[in-house]
Amino acid sequence: MADLTSIEAIVSRVLVVEDDRDEVEFLKTFLEQKQMFVDVARDAGQARAAFHMHPPDIVLVDAMLPNEVTGFELIERLKQENIHIPVIMLTGIDMDDARDLAKRVGADDYVTKPYDPDELVTKMKEVAELAWKRKHLGDGDADDTKISFTCPECDKRLRVKASHRGRTLNCPRCGQPVSVPWHA
Repeated sequence: MADLTSIEAIVSRVLVVEDDRDEVEFLKTFLEQKQMFVDVARDAGQARAAFHMHPPDIVLVDAMLPNEVTGFELIERLKQENIHIPVIMLTGIDMDDARDLAKRVGADDYVTKPYDPDELVTKMKEVAELAWKRKHLGDGDADDTKISFTCPECDKRLRVKASHRGRTLNCPRCGQPVSVPWHA
């Protein structure tokens, strides 16, 4: 019987969300040389359409995108639609605050430009494998596992099932909508 814990996740379809034409051309050419299909989106609207029409094995997202939706907002939306597809933020922003925000909205990893393309592919495979294991083998978030966080409006400490991550609930004290964080 195969050892499912050591399976290497296959990354064959990549969605690249980037508005810099030179970066897109480089990534597309490089990843295609690695036998990957590459879909390109230049903004969040194109990314969401491509995400639904041809679900990728992994998504690479720049932080700064045109048309008023940032890469951070896009990642949050994509993760709400399908938590199992891994997303890597690939950006020129090298700040701890940006890294923290990316993690909070659901990014599986954060890579800064300039980067080594071979190391990026290695990281993509590692992230995809972790996502595969979480989906198929579980990540320890059994139905009875709870996460704790605080209502930003009234500071009430809330505790909910981990399965509620990414959802919006009403605070029982103040009644305000509260988003359950992905990583608490």
